Amino acid sequence: MIGAGVIGVTTAYHLARQGFQVLVLDEADVPAAMCSHANAGIIAVGHASSWAGPAAPRQMVRAFLGKEPSVMVSRFMDPDLWRWGLSFLRNCRAAAHRKHSDAMALLSRHGRSALQDLEREAGLIFDQAHDGVYYLYTCPTQFAARLQGDFGGDTGFTALDAPTLMQMDPALQTFDGRLQGGLISNVDSKGDCQKFTTSLANWLSDQGNVTFHFGCKVTGYDIRGATVHAVLTDTGRYACDHVVIAAGTATPKLTASFGVRPLIYPVKGYSATYPILDASHIPDRPFIDETSLLAVTRLGDRLRVTAIAEFAGHDKTITADRVAYLDRYVARYFSGAVDVAQAEHWAGLRPTTPSGRPYLGRLRKTANVWLNAGHGQLGWTMAVGAGEVLAAMIAGKPNSGAQVSETARWLTIP
Repeated sequence: MIGAGVIGVTTAYHLARQGFQVLVLDEADVPAAMCSHANAGIIAVGHASSWAGPAAPRQMVRAFLGKEPSVMVSRFMDPDLWRWGLSFLRNCRAAAHRKHSDAMALLSRHGRSALQDLEREAGLIFDQAHDGVYYLYTCPTQFAARLQGDFGGDTGFTALDAPTLMQMDPALQTFDGRLQGGLISNVDSKGDCQKFTTSLANWLSDQGNVTFHFGCKVTGYDIRGATVHAVLTDTGRYACDHVVIAAGTATPKLTASFGVRPLIYPVKGYSATYPILDASHIPDRPFIDETSLLAVTRLGDRLRVTAIAEFAGHDKTITADRVAYLDRYVARYFSGAVDVAQAEHWAGLRPTTPSGRPYLGRLRKTANVWLNAGHGQLGWTMAVGAGEVLAAMIAGKPNSGAQVSETARWLTIP
C-alpha cells in the first residue's frame, strides 16, 4: 500500500479483513500528513454532488477573471490544468452531472455507514458525531432556489426557517439578521480525519496483520512482464503480490512507470483551527455556509473552518490573504467564542478528478497494480467505503466498483 492517508489506511484495514498481510509505505513520518491532516472534518454525504455541472463553466470563467472568491486560479499556464480542465468541461452536461453525482452519493452513503461499523469494531474516538449538519443560507435568493430542490421524505434533509434554526441551536443567533433559513440533514457526520487515521493505524499495527513504514520514498518498481514483484524505495526493496497506489495528488507520478497519467489535479484548500474559549456560542452541529462557501466544524475543544478551491499546481504555500478570509469570517461570527490570535492555518491539496468520481480498479496493462485515488473534497466521506470496494476487487469478490468508479481506457474495474 503506497500512501498512509485516510484512503490508504482504510484500504489496508479492509484488505486485512480479507486475509491479506499489508505493508503500508509513506514518505511522511506519520499517518495523515497530507490532505487528511486538517480537512473540514465533515462526512458530507449531503454535498456528494459533482462539481462539473451546467453552472460550473460560468463559475470557472469568473474564477479566471478573479471574481469568484471561493474559487481561484493561480497557475494559468499549467499544462496539467488545461488537460484536466478540458475533461472537466466535457463532464458539465446535465446528464453527465446527474450520472456522476449519483455515483458519488452512492459511495458517500456507503462510506458513512462503513465508517460507523469500523469505529464500533475498533473502538476509535476521533471527536465524532453522527447527528447531521446544518446547511445555512444568508442570501434570500439562494435559499428560495434551494427550496425548489429536493428535501423531505427520504432525502435526509429538512428545510427550516431562520427562527426555527436559531431556536433549535441558540448558537446560530450569531447570524441573527442575516440568516434566511437552511436545511438540517440526518445523512452527515463529523470527525477529526487526522485523529481517526492515526488511531486506526495504531489499532491495525496492534492487530498484527498491517505494518507501517514511514519516511520511505518510493523510487520505482521491479517489473517483470505485466507483474510488479517488488516496490523499490530509498530504504529498501519490498516484495509484493499486489500494489495499491493510494497517494492522493502524488498518484500520477507513481503511475508514470506504467505509462498511465490519471486525470487527478491538486485543488488547494485552506483551513484554520481555533481554540474554543466559550463553547456555548459554538453550534452543536457542523454547518456549511452555502452563501459564503465555508464549512465550520467543532472538533472537541477546537473550531475548524475550511474554504476555497485554488488551482495552483502542487504549491502548498499558505497564502496570507486566503487564510485572512477565514479569520475575518470567524472574527465576524464567533468573536469571543474562539481565540483568533491562536489560529493554526493549513493548506492541503485535494486530489480531484474532472467528474468527482475516484479511480477504483486495476491498471489494465498490469496484473497486480491497483488504484484508489481521486476522491477530491470527499476523501474523508468516501474513504471507508472506497477501501471496502477496492479490497473486494482485489480479493475477487462482488463489489460496487462499476457503479461508483471513474472510468478510463487504462483502468479495469473487476
